[in-house]
This record gives sequence, C-alpha cells and structure tokens, in this order.
Amino acid sequence: MKNKHLLAILSMVILSFSACRNTDKINADTPDSTIAQVIPDTANVNRGGDVSTFFQEAAIDGMMELSLAKLAAEKSTNKLIKRYGEMMVKDHTKIAKELQALAASKKITLPATLPAADLKHIEELKKMDVAAFEDHYIKMMIKDNAAAIDLYKAASVTGDVKIRNFATKALRMSERHFKRANEINADAGY
Repeated sequence: MKNKHLLAILSMVILSFSACRNTDKINADTPDSTIAQVIPDTANVNRGGDVSTFFQEAAIDGMMELSLAKLAAEKSTNKLIKRYGEMMVKDHTKIAKELQALAASKKITLPATLPAADLKHIEELKKMDVAAFEDHYIKMMIKDNAAAIDLYKAASVTGDVKIRNFATKALRMSERHFKRANEINADAGY
C-alpha cells in the first residue's frame, strides 16, 4: 500500500516538472520561420500585425528619444535633466544599434528619419525658453516612456526569441527611464 502511494506521488512530481519545462529552450530550438510573428495588442493600440510594425514603431520611438535627449543635454540648465539627457543618449544609441542589427537579420528596413510632425515638434522645443523646455521635456519623457513600455511589453511575449530578448531588454531600459523621469519631475515640482 505504501509503495502505491509513493509511486503515485513520484508520478505527480515528474508530471509537475515536465509541465514546468523551460519554453525558452523549446522556442530557441524552433526556427523563426515556424513561429507566428505577430506582436499581440496589449495596450489597445491595434498592434496585432506583423513584426515590421513593431520595428517601425521602435525605430521612430528610439530616434525621437535620442533627438530629444541630445537637445536636453545641450539646452537644460537643470543638472538632473542634463544628466538624464546624457543617460538617454547613451542608452538609446546602444539600443538603436541592437535594433538595427536585429532588423537587418530579419530583412526589415527601418525608417531613416523621423516623421515630419516629430521633426516640427523638435524645432518648436528648440525655440522654447529653458524653463518651459525642461517642464515640457520631462513630462514628455514620462508619457513617451509609458508608451514605450507598452510597445516593448507587447513584443516581449512574441514567439520569436530574438525579438522577445531585444524587447525585454528595451522594456527594462524604458522602465528605468520612466521611473527616473518621474523622480526628476517630483524633485523639480514641474
């Protein structure tokens, strides 16, 4: 009788471990072409298309963040915002290179420039006085990084391991940027 109970418990343990197996290893061994390459819509922005939409959005977001960060590092007199801009330049330069390499491996062409509306917005920011710029910039970083978090969160659950790994890394970066922008906003009392 004891042996039957022991055998039943042992069987349950084995089944539990097999049910909890590492799916990353399974997906890593599966060729990308056999995995559905769709980014789920986790933020109600109808992103459920193919991965090229994700690449386009990520590239534009990165270019905008980088342009604004350079402007903040140059224009701001607030040392916290200046350092934040410098950190953003460093982080977004690195992640942009990774995105470019990943897009090239997937044979996806990224946009070379920002959309006209974004370029116009940057020009308007350049003309603002420093105090107005700093207030606008840090609030924009809170909003933009919240949107980036949604973008990367959606891509971090895709079936493509390389995209998932990139998105997870970019997600962590965006979460750090969002948190720091909120801290600066609270410290400065904007």
